Amino acid sequence: MADKFSGVSGLPEDIAEVFRLDSRCAVVTGAASGLGRAIALGFAQFGADVACLDIDLEGAQRTSDMISGLGRESSAIQTDVRDWESVRASAADARELTGTVDVAVNRPVINRRKPVLGLAPEEFSEVLDVNLKGLFHCSKAFGELMLPNARGKIINMASMFGLVAMERQAAYAASKGAVVQLTRVLALKFAPHNVQVNALAPLFHYASRLADHGRRDVVRGGRPQGRAGAVWRGVGDSWPCRVPCAFRASSFVTGTTLLVDGGWTAP
Repeated sequence: MADKFSGVSGLPEDIAEVFRLDSRCAVVTGAASGLGRAIALGFAQFGADVACLDIDLEGAQRTSDMISGLGRESSAIQTDVRDWESVRASAADARELTGTVDVAVNRPVINRRKPVLGLAPEEFSEVLDVNLKGLFHCSKAFGELMLPNARGKIINMASMFGLVAMERQAAYAASKGAVVQLTRVLALKFAPHNVQVNALAPLFHYASRLADHGRRDVVRGGRPQGRAGAVWRGVGDSWPCRVPCAFRASSFVTGTTLLVDGGWTAP
C-alpha cells in the first residue's frame, strides 16, 4: 500500500506506523530462552503476535505465556529444525495463529567448542545440521508462505564468527559463514516478491551459556566497549537492531549482514 505524504514535512503521514508491528505475525525459531526469547518479546512489545518455535517445548511455552501476558496472541510449537517435515508442519501451524506469517527469525544454534584436530567428523556434521541445514529449512518453509503474499521479512541469525576467526570455533564459524552467504542468495531470490532477507551477526551476549563457558574475559579484552551484549539491558542491546529489520521502514534493506559486536571488528 502506498504511503500518504504530508505536504508540510514531506514525511509519510503514518510515519509512526512504519515502525510498528501491529496486525503482524512474527515467528521466532529458537524462542525458548536467551536471545530468542528476547527477540520474541521485543516483537510483542512492538505490537506483533508471535509464534514461538523450539525443540524445547516447555521453554517455548514459557516464552509464549510471557507474550500472552503482554496482551498479544501467541503459541508454542515444538520443532526439530533438522527435519524438513517437522519445520514445514510447524510453519503451517504458525500460520494458523493469525492466518499469515509476516516476519520469521531463524535462530537454530548449537556449538561444539573444540580444537580442530579434536573435533569428530560427526560433531562437525551435527553443528552444520542445526545451524545451516536447519536454518535453510526455516528460510525455505517461511519463504514459501511469504512469497504468494508479496510481503515478508526473514531475519537469519549469523554470528561475528561467520566473518572473523577464533580458535575452537571450526564447526560453528563454518556454519555461520555459510549463513551469511545463504542470506545473500535468498535475498536475491526473494527480492522480486517484496520479501527482504537479512542476517544479524552478534558477538557474545550475557546469557547462561556465556557464563557456562567462561567467555566474559575473552569478550572484555577484545573490543572497544569492553563488555558483552546484554539481552535485558533496558530494551536490550539486540532488540534495537533485530526489531527494525522487521519494520516496514526497512523494506529497502535486503541481503545485508548487520554486525552487533560492540566494535570488535572495527580495528
